[in-house]
Amino acid sequence: METQKKKEEKIEWFAIKTHQDFRAEEQLTPLCDDLLFPKEEVKLPGKKSRTRAIIPRVLFIKTTRSRALQLEQAGRKQPELSVPFWIYRYPKDNEIQVISPSSITLLRLLTASDTTRCEIFTKTDFKENQRVRIIGGPFQGYEGSVTRVKKDRHVIVKIEGVCMVMLPFIHPDLLQIID
Repeated sequence: METQKKKEEKIEWFAIKTHQDFRAEEQLTPLCDDLLFPKEEVKLPGKKSRTRAIIPRVLFIKTTRSRALQLEQAGRKQPELSVPFWIYRYPKDNEIQVISPSSITLLRLLTASDTTRCEIFTKTDFKENQRVRIIGGPFQGYEGSVTRVKKDRHVIVKIEGVCMVMLPFIHPDLLQIID
């Protein structure tokens, strides 16, 4: 008699939205394979500081599709035991949205301690909304578009359906125009 092997589910990244992001981080960390909650320290007057979310109300969890759905359902049925959250879904078919590992890597790079922004000073070849690829440095391989923010040009990378991020300084020689 042949035994069927149960197909092992793939572990993937999902973006979730919640009104209680710090509590969600605390409760979901032990239940997921990994969790990313980008935060920063903000200095307040009087030498005090506090931690705030970089992308308010959004966390990224790494788990299987079925486990993510199970956690989402548990949070809605038993909010006193878990934090209610909603998994980002594709609008066309309401299927839960998988976040690529490269997008998570980018978020980790961007939410490290360096908070400078990508400004392109020396090259005038780049035009508004022009698609570019980064060809060197820690952001090599990522693609984005040139956008004006407060009169300076920046490279913006879109994480599909979740957010857009402005990259730290990238020298213009490391940018390639995508036709």
